[in-house]
Amino acid sequence: MLLRVIHTTRYTYREQVTENHNELRMMPQTDQDQICLDFRISVTPPARVFAFDLPEGTMHYFNLRPPHASLLIRAEALVDTHPANPFAGMNLAEDDSTFYQQEDIRIEWRRYLTASRYVPLLPETQRIAEMARRQSGPGTASFLIALTRLLHRVMTYAPGSTHVNTPLREVLENKQGVCQDFAHLMLAVCRLCAIPARYRSGYIYTGNLEQEQSPASPNWPWPESQDSEQHEQLIGGDAMHAWVECLLPDGKWQGFDPTNNLVADSHYIKVQAGRDYADVAPVRGIYRGSAEQNMETAVEVRKEQTV
Repeated sequence: MLLRVIHTTRYTYREQVTENHNELRMMPQTDQDQICLDFRISVTPPARVFAFDLPEGTMHYFNLRPPHASLLIRAEALVDTHPANPFAGMNLAEDDSTFYQQEDIRIEWRRYLTASRYVPLLPETQRIAEMARRQSGPGTASFLIALTRLLHRVMTYAPGSTHVNTPLREVLENKQGVCQDFAHLMLAVCRLCAIPARYRSGYIYTGNLEQEQSPASPNWPWPESQDSEQHEQLIGGDAMHAWVECLLPDGKWQGFDPTNNLVADSHYIKVQAGRDYADVAPVRGIYRGSAEQNMETAVEVRKEQTV
């Protein structure tokens, strides 16, 4: 599927500021699931943008020195996502949990097994894991599907109910949040269960999904269920989205989206992976001047017919 992403971020400042240093993590990666055919960043007022390749993805950087009262960052990408059945070869019926007991696995993926800034390992998540276990088959993938579905059902998607620094315990208590909170909660459960899990930032194409994924499709939303939730409008197309990737015993990192109750497929565009949101924030910066600022963001993901 050929998808075009336009992501704009606008800052306005109460007074003019200078020395505006920013890191950007907006460029889709290229891997076996997708190819980033084109990517462009423009900054207004104009500034020279540099790129650095990191293990988590590509980071862009710029420094805007002259005084300015506003800043506009526009990123545009053209991505070809490869249609594939995410359930192909997925083990749902056999117990494969011994994979996670291997010492080399625990050492290699330690950063995705331990607590991080936004993902504390709370004892309350043990009860969530137990509930998902009762609703799943013996396979790890079956457990992760059940966990995704469980979080989707018990949590309410409520824009504005949380902010970037809302503690996970508060999210648990209120049972509401945004995609970032859904992802952080699922990460906490997975890591408590010794399943390496990472935060994935990116975009999701939400248009015409019912025409492109019929209820007979194995990813609509799960092979086990065909309830009315599958017809809900997908969430996350108007902003940068977040979901979870887990290391399966076959060595594949598979995406699970508790916000939408889906296994990641060709409607998802991957950008960065990290321990939590702190590792993959799309824009991070500092500047000299007034501390008062206002930020507005907009994301459009649309399907293209040809390059």
